[in-house]
Amino acid sequence: MSFDTQILQFMAAPGYRPMKQHELARALHIVSKGQRVDFRHDLYRLADEGKIVKLRKNRWGLPDAGNQMIGTLKIMAKGGAIFIPDNENESEIYISDRNQGVALPDDKVAIEVFHSEYAARQRERRGQTDLRAEGRVVSVIKRHSGTTVGLLKHTPYYSYVIPDAPGFRHDVRIEDTQQIPENHKVLVKLNEWNDPYQPLSGEIIEDLGNMNDPGVDVDSLLREAGIREDFPQEVIDEANRLSGEVTPAKMEGRTDLRDAVTFTIDPETAKDYDDAVSIEPHPDGGWILGVHIADVSTYVTPGSKIDKEAYLRGNSIYLVDRAVMMLPKELTTKVCSLNPENDHLSHTVEIHLSNDGEMLDYKTYPSVIHSKCRMTYTQVQKFIDGKPDHGIPEQIVQRLENLWPLIQNVRARRIAHGSVEINTPEIEIKLNEQGKVEKMMPRSESKQAYGLVEDCMLLANRAVAETLIKAEHPAIYRVHEEPDEEQWAAMGMELQALGIPMLPQTRADINKAIKMAAGTPVEYTANRAILRNFKRAQYSNTQIGHFGLAFEDYTHFTSPIRRYPDLLVHRLLKAVEQGKQFPISGEQIAEIALHCTETEKKADELEKKSTEKKRLEYYNQLMNSSQTQTFKGYIVAIKGKGMIVELPDSLQRGMITFASITSDWIEANNEMTQAQTKSGKTVYTIGQQVEVVLAKVDTARGFIDFVLADQVARPPRRERRPKIEPDLRTGKPRQKIKRRRRRR
Repeated sequence: MSFDTQILQFMAAPGYRPMKQHELARALHIVSKGQRVDFRHDLYRLADEGKIVKLRKNRWGLPDAGNQMIGTLKIMAKGGAIFIPDNENESEIYISDRNQGVALPDDKVAIEVFHSEYAARQRERRGQTDLRAEGRVVSVIKRHSGTTVGLLKHTPYYSYVIPDAPGFRHDVRIEDTQQIPENHKVLVKLNEWNDPYQPLSGEIIEDLGNMNDPGVDVDSLLREAGIREDFPQEVIDEANRLSGEVTPAKMEGRTDLRDAVTFTIDPETAKDYDDAVSIEPHPDGGWILGVHIADVSTYVTPGSKIDKEAYLRGNSIYLVDRAVMMLPKELTTKVCSLNPENDHLSHTVEIHLSNDGEMLDYKTYPSVIHSKCRMTYTQVQKFIDGKPDHGIPEQIVQRLENLWPLIQNVRARRIAHGSVEINTPEIEIKLNEQGKVEKMMPRSESKQAYGLVEDCMLLANRAVAETLIKAEHPAIYRVHEEPDEEQWAAMGMELQALGIPMLPQTRADINKAIKMAAGTPVEYTANRAILRNFKRAQYSNTQIGHFGLAFEDYTHFTSPIRRYPDLLVHRLLKAVEQGKQFPISGEQIAEIALHCTETEKKADELEKKSTEKKRLEYYNQLMNSSQTQTFKGYIVAIKGKGMIVELPDSLQRGMITFASITSDWIEANNEMTQAQTKSGKTVYTIGQQVEVVLAKVDTARGFIDFVLADQVARPPRRERRPKIEPDLRTGKPRQKIKRRRRRR
C-alpha cells in the first residue's frame, strides 16, 4: 500500500507545519505496525525523489522553492560532494552520499538546503553538536557528460565498467561487451538514469586497449575530458595547402629584418618555435630589444576551418607523454615555426630600454626575419653559469653578453615596482618506452635561462597591451585580480602559523613575507601558502590590470601557435597598425575570453591529472617493492583527521592520519594550523619538515597515505583486550564475545 497521495496532499494543505514521522503517522491515522513500515519507506522514497524534504529536528515538509539553489556538483573521491552555486555570492554546500540522488560528477543540479547536526570540532565543546547547512539533490538539470571511461570487468552473468573518475562511484552495467577482453579501458555511452534504486547502464563505443599498454592511461584522460587529439581531415587538408615560403608578395608592407641577428631559445624537446629575440645598441643610448613572434594570423584567417578548430581547442595541452596541439603540425612545425636559417613572417615589438632596464619607448610592426641560431635553455644556462661547453656561436655570445645583464636590470625594476616573485616548484618526469616513470626531478636546472626569455616576453606583452588601450577599441586582456578578504585572511593565518609575523594586505606585504621566509626551513611552505590564496588569472575584454605582475596593462601576444587569445591579439594589433576597423565586436571578444579561460582551466587540470597519474604509478611500484624508502616532506596543511605532507622532489601530496601516530593522542587545533596533544602541547605545525614512509597508494581514487618514519616499527596505539567476565553457570572466567543478533 502506498501513502504517497495522502502524504503530499496533507503537507500541501493550508496551515501545515512540519511534523516528525510519528506525528505524521498519527495525523494520517496510520496505526498498524505493517502500515507504519510502509509509511516510513514512502517518506524516504519521496525525499529521494525530491518531492518532500527532511528539515531540522527530523521534521518533514514540502520543498521550498525559495530554499533551492542551482549549481555544479563536485563529488569527492573519499566520499561526499561539494555543491558550487552558480551565484558567486552564495556559499558552497556539502552534499552527503545519500543525498546525491542520480547526480553524477560535475552535473548541473538543483538542490534543497537544510540544516543537520554534527559533532562540534572544538576541544572545549567535545560532546556537543553544531548545525551546518547541507544540501539534497532535487533534480539533475544537465548532465556534465553522456560518456565515461573505465575498466571493463566480466562476471558469469553480466559485465560492468569501473569508471576512472575518482568521484564516479557507480559501476556501469554493460549488456553487450562486443567480446572485449577484461581489464581493457573502454569509453562508455551512458543510458538515461532516473532511478537511484536501479543500476546505471551504458554501451561501449570505443576500446582503448589493455590498461597496461603504453599511453592508454593518458588516452583515457583525454576521452574522459572529451578532448580529441587528431584533427579533422578537412583541417589537415587546409593546412597542407598553406606554404611557408616568403614571396615578394608576402613581404609587402613588412620591415625586412633578415640581416638582423635574431635567435630562438627553447626547451631541448621543442619542435615549434614561436618567438625570437635580438638586441642592438640604440643610437641615442641604451638598447633596442627586438621580440619577434611568428605571424600565425597571416595563415590562420578568421572563419577558416583551421581557425574554427583552433577556437574550439582554445590552447595546446602539454601532457606528461605528449602534446595536444591547438594547430596542426603542418603549421606549427613547418609553416609558422621560426626555424633557423630560413625566412619567416613575424610580428615585431621593438622596445627601447635604458641601461638600467627602463622601457623608454616601443613600436610594433609586421616583419620578416631570418633566425641565425636555435639555442636550448640548457645551453643558455651554461653561458650564464660561465661554463665554456655551451656550444653557442661567438656571434650570439656577444649578444647574450649584452642581453643578460640588461634583462637582470629589467627584472629588478619589475620586482621593485611590486611584481610578486615566487619560486613556483615544477617537476620534470621522464618516461621509458613502456610509458613508465624512469626519472622524476625538480625542474630548476635552467631557471635563469627561462627567466631571461620570460622577461623579454613580458615586455612585449605590456607594449602590445598599451598599444591596444590607446586605440580605444575592444580587445582581449590577461587579467589577475587581487585576493579577496577571505584569501588575505587565510594567507595571513597560514604565514603566522609558519612563524612569519605578517598579515599581508598588499603586494608589498607579500614580497616582505617572501623575503622573511627566504633561506629558512619554512620557505617552501610559505611560498605555497601564498600561491594557494591567489586568484586565478583569466582572459577578459575589460582591462583591470595584473595583480601578480603589478602591470596596469597586460595581454598575451607572444604564443599564437599555442594560445588562441594571442592569435586574436595579433589580428587586433594589425587592425590598429593599418588603421582599419576592428574585425570583431566587444560582445564577441567577451565570449572568446570566457571560452578561452575555460579551455585553459581544462588544459591545466588535464596536465595536472596526467602528472598525478604517473606519479601515483611510480609510488605504487615503490610500495609493491620490498624496499622501504624514506622521503623528506613538509606539512602543508592540517585537517581534522590528519596532516597533509608534500614531497618537494615530486610535489606528491599524501596524508598522515593522527590514528597512525602511536606515540600520543594527536588532534588538530581549532585554527587547523597545529597538531596538539590532549594537554595542548604543540607537536606538529604547518611548514615543519618530517620524514615519511609510504603506507598506502590508491591509484583508483588518486591518493597516498604516509606514515611517519619513526612510527613504522611501533605497535598500534590502541589494542583491544578481550573482556573477561565470570560464567553465570560455572562461575569460571570466560571471554565475552559480542554476537550480532540474527534477524528473523
